[in-house]
Amino acid sequence: MQAVALRLGVPTATLRTWERRYGLAPSGRSTGGHRRYSEEDVGRLSVVVRLVGDGMSPQLAVEAVRADPHVSPVGLGSAQELISGELVSVLLAAGARGDTAVMVRHVGRVIARRGVMRAWDEVLVPLLQAAGERWRDPAFGIAGEHLVTEVITTALRGAAVRAEPRTRAGRDTDVLLATAEEEQHSLPVAALSAALAESGVASRSLGGRVPAPSMVDEVVRSRPRVAFVWASMRRADAGLLQTLQQEAAAPLLVLIGGPGWRRTLVPEPTREVVIEQVADLPRAVARIADAVRPPLVPPDVEV
Repeated sequence: MQAVALRLGVPTATLRTWERRYGLAPSGRSTGGHRRYSEEDVGRLSVVVRLVGDGMSPQLAVEAVRADPHVSPVGLGSAQELISGELVSVLLAAGARGDTAVMVRHVGRVIARRGVMRAWDEVLVPLLQAAGERWRDPAFGIAGEHLVTEVITTALRGAAVRAEPRTRAGRDTDVLLATAEEEQHSLPVAALSAALAESGVASRSLGGRVPAPSMVDEVVRSRPRVAFVWASMRRADAGLLQTLQQEAAAPLLVLIGGPGWRRTLVPEPTREVVIEQVADLPRAVARIADAVRPPLVPPDVEV
């Protein structure tokens, strides 16, 4: 047991407690009665250690592992939904009591372990939605909602900075990220920027609430290869798209994402400008990466 505890980085007493309370015992015993952990036993224990480290209670962590026959140290299978929901509850409770340190630790850890896009879809978006629904609750309030937003914003920016070494082969002027005029929510753009950096793609963000004329001026000035515009409000300005087509002086791919564009009639492509809708941020990452990375050159074939 001591060797397994050292391998997992937990006290031996913790393994004994989990065995006594939750029946998380090794699958074998020696003839002398000593515990014998199989590699599968150690793998499941490592998942429990990981989940507890993410803020899940030991009891729920053990239940999640037992409920999913496909759980392993590298993949959590169908237990992921339960795990993510529990983590959101932990973060909401920390936000309600103003515990910034706990929120920073768990949000940073989930981004590091799952990657930006998985963390965004599985934990951060549900957390933001839950916080938005609770702002009228005196126990949570606007202060709790703002704390959640600030912690996520800071964590995403930190993830982008840490991933910067991967983007050195590219130019941040190739990809321009922005929100539609008067758009209140710029966190999706921060998530996209960090996810692009993880994928080795440099980008530059104009931030939130940029007036449409200013965005057009920046596109004309810097000549990016791709411009992404996020809109969650259902008042997205289709005139912006037409103006970009008229003013762009170099080949440009305009990607529009978010529910604010769903009813927008996308203009037909011109010789210089192509406008496409993307269904979600992972597709935006893939489309942008395809657009800016140089094509693979096949090796010379000797005849």
